[in-house]
Amino acid sequence: MLDRAFVGRAAELAALTTTFTGPDAPWVLLVEGPAGIGKSRLVARFAESVPCRVFSVTGAEDARAQPGYLTDDLVEQLDDGGADPRAGTVGAGTAVLGDLGRGERQGPDLVADAPPSSVEDLRGGVGAADVLADGAVARRLRRALGVVQTVLIVDDAQWADAESVRLLAFLIRNRPANGFRLLLAFRDGGCPPAITRLLRGPRVRATHVRVPPFTEADVAGLLPGEEPRRRARLLTASHGNPLYLALLADLPDRELDRALRGENPDPTSNGYAALDRTIRAELAQLPDLERAVAQATAVCGAPPDLELLCAAADLPLPTVADALDGLDARGVVRLTEGAVTFVHPLIRTAAYRLSGHGGLAMAHRRTALALRAREAPLPARAAHLEHAMLGPDEESGAELRSAAAQVLADAPASAARWLALAHRIAPSTDPYADAVSLGRALLLAGAAERAAAALEPAAGEPGPHQLEALLLSARGARMLGRVDQARGLLAIAARLPRRAGDGPVQLELAILEMQDHQDAEGHARLNALFGSAEIDDPAVRAAATALRCLGFVADGQIRAAAELYPHCHQAFENLTDTGFREVIHAIPALGWCAYFLDHDRDGLVHLDRAIRVSHRYGRSYALAELQTVRAYALAKLGRLDAALIAADEATDAASTFHYPDLLAFAGAIKLRTLLLTAPADTARAQWHTVAALPRPVMRWWRQVVDTTLTETARPLDLPVPDPGPPPPRPGPLHPTHLARAAHAALSAGDLPTAATLITHAESAARTQYAPAETPAGGTAPADDAVVGTASAGEAVVGTALAGEVVVGTASAVDAVVGAAPVGDAVVGTAPADDGPAGGAVSAGDWSGLGSQIGVAALARAEYSAVIGDLAAADAAATVAIDAFARAGMVVHRAQAELAAGIVAGRRGDFGAATNRFAAARAVFAEAGAQRLLAEVTAAQRSLAGSRSPGTATMLTRREREVAELAAQGHTNKDIATHLYLSPRTVEDHLGRVLRKLGLTSRAGIARKLDDLTVGPA
Repeated sequence: MLDRAFVGRAAELAALTTTFTGPDAPWVLLVEGPAGIGKSRLVARFAESVPCRVFSVTGAEDARAQPGYLTDDLVEQLDDGGADPRAGTVGAGTAVLGDLGRGERQGPDLVADAPPSSVEDLRGGVGAADVLADGAVARRLRRALGVVQTVLIVDDAQWADAESVRLLAFLIRNRPANGFRLLLAFRDGGCPPAITRLLRGPRVRATHVRVPPFTEADVAGLLPGEEPRRRARLLTASHGNPLYLALLADLPDRELDRALRGENPDPTSNGYAALDRTIRAELAQLPDLERAVAQATAVCGAPPDLELLCAAADLPLPTVADALDGLDARGVVRLTEGAVTFVHPLIRTAAYRLSGHGGLAMAHRRTALALRAREAPLPARAAHLEHAMLGPDEESGAELRSAAAQVLADAPASAARWLALAHRIAPSTDPYADAVSLGRALLLAGAAERAAAALEPAAGEPGPHQLEALLLSARGARMLGRVDQARGLLAIAARLPRRAGDGPVQLELAILEMQDHQDAEGHARLNALFGSAEIDDPAVRAAATALRCLGFVADGQIRAAAELYPHCHQAFENLTDTGFREVIHAIPALGWCAYFLDHDRDGLVHLDRAIRVSHRYGRSYALAELQTVRAYALAKLGRLDAALIAADEATDAASTFHYPDLLAFAGAIKLRTLLLTAPADTARAQWHTVAALPRPVMRWWRQVVDTTLTETARPLDLPVPDPGPPPPRPGPLHPTHLARAAHAALSAGDLPTAATLITHAESAARTQYAPAETPAGGTAPADDAVVGTASAGEAVVGTALAGEVVVGTASAVDAVVGAAPVGDAVVGTAPADDGPAGGAVSAGDWSGLGSQIGVAALARAEYSAVIGDLAAADAAATVAIDAFARAGMVVHRAQAELAAGIVAGRRGDFGAATNRFAAARAVFAEAGAQRLLAEVTAAQRSLAGSRSPGTATMLTRREREVAELAAQGHTNKDIATHLYLSPRTVEDHLGRVLRKLGLTSRAGIARKLDDLTVGPA
């Protein structure tokens, strides 16, 4: 178990240590809290901090039957001379105690030595039975404890024996000298009643410290190395109890999940060592009957009734009832609202592990028979039958099969175990049906390898089960990255005749075919499904509509897809959770449709619901792809922290369910997000992680991964890998791809190429929304259109996804147009009028998807700024801002604001520039985009450096003369001769002119001069 640091108890420690501040401070200190809350650790830290002698004794339940055992422990410590380096008087305890030993504890009653008038005060109002019999020992201990200032600590005081309690009561009534203090630590409600009564007396000054649960900050201090999401989960699961927190943190994830779900622990796991040393060891000390009932309660699982507990424990009802009262008093179980539950799932786990395998099997068998007798639900019976060491048993086999069918959707792993057991104890007359049922359950549980082995006989044998067996086998092969095997299985399945009621099977087959780039086959199957009676199933219709919509997107029919999407969205929204569950594998297609059509918020609603349904109904195998789509959508919307969490969730699920294709794909969006939010070393480490992963088999996933590695290598100062061949045809993000290529051309100083690419990007962004043409030349309504030839898998073909923020857009603008050295290599390479793409267009000329309009317009703004056409740059940046706002892409919009601010600064509109920078900074700060914040800071500093007070938009008379000669085409040397200046002075004047005019070359000087007033010489 982890070494627990002392955290989170500063206030409680201060409440104890401040009792040393004066003579009237409290001297009886009570520390209360539940088991494991950290009382002992708090008391130990207090003992280290006090400026006096300390004695400490600890109660123990198994020693409680020994009279005066705590007193004996105290006498032993005093007899050792009060061995404490801070005591100051070594041996003081021995001097007072003399030869006192256990054999001398036969002195007269303490009351006999007291004056008659003080007898009642001495007793403190307690009965004669509560008065300490051994007065000589008590008096001598009192004197020994009063020799020097002393603190006596009694930990776990709830286990104090009666005689030791009477000694403590005596010390409270008769406080030893020299500022004696008594600290009692006990569990909730565990303060001995005799002491509780004394604390009400006027002469007893007490303070009560209740130790609270840990907070989130406390857990961060205790578990600094834990990943934040797991740390938060541990805090919730532990209820803030440090012991439970440490034990849960020690468990492997699989066993942690089992414990928190209240499932029986895996008997083969070796992850329970810390639990066995702590909670299990304490439960093992319980009285026999209480231990037996605790074990039976753990076996029963769900809150049992008394009769079921009696059956599990094989004990009569009165005995079980008495034992439950004892367990309740000890804080092991709670008896509330007629039910018995363990105080914490870890206690149940420890109680279950008290029994051996044989004892557990008998308890489960008795429980299963009792449940059968009362005709309890089949899953409840099956949960016990699987642990009952059954032999051949037809009745139990039938129950297990029926129970598996009932829970398959919710708990496929349980269903798989029950089916396997049923096959062993009661073989079916239809073994292929059993094989398909077991394979389906295993696949839903994420055990693709075992599913393949189970399905193999049914997949190879013609018959009614072959189609589903082939389909399930192909899905498993896809999950395992075995594309060729999946393709072969699908080829066999495609040749089989269709059967009534196989709509879901045909739908899954279409999905797999489209993912495997079997475009024509997948679309033909989907169109046939629309023409069949199976489409009347709302879930099948919703899923098929999502695939059709994604087909339109992939085929570039964006308008058709946009018109169909609302129907798709509504169809899924109308499904019950049960229907939603049955087509959970189609939700990623819906999510990608929403992503490409700028309906990301809608898409996230469906994805979040799908994740909840997957958890609830045991569809965990779908989580990897769902979280991946979700990560891309969150990144596009600028929710960068949430995108990182989703990418990690996708990676965890892909690892758990052996889905290798998704590891690199999810890792790619995490890399792009880290590039914006994390230090370069962190992003660089992620780059190497993704680069080392096998490339996805699915083509467009692979292209996204390769492009991500290529585009992020340069800003991370890494070798730029070969991006591979270009996509075979334009996809829905074609404008984005062209804009990114233009950005790269601008960075390389290739202005003609950049201008051409930007023109194409603008054209592609505008024409995406054009109505789709039918072969006859008309337009095809979305509801009637036949899915095109493009595979849904091609939907993201190319270099980038819309949600991927372009790092360096603003810095590139600033660098190539400003005074930075990198800009000098580009400035002047092309005059403003030479670009093949004309000026920017007005916002009214732009229509289509905001995400694509925005990237094309931002590229235009960048290019226009480079060539010095600041009016066009400003207009294009405004279009980009509006387009990104329409798409909900807040970080992209802020990047356009930053570009607009740089242009405004170069135009001399410093107020507008400042406002733009402030807006961009606020968004980047909220999103945690540290790299983009740095770009804002650099732009602001550049603006401040270029602004001279009072002359921001004014040329001096000499600058005007230089500018006019330069506009007439004179060289620097000619200007120097004409004005009797040195060439270097002319160069300096000309540099200031260009900065004030917002230009990067002489090309635009002439048209700018008339707009300026001439200032002083």
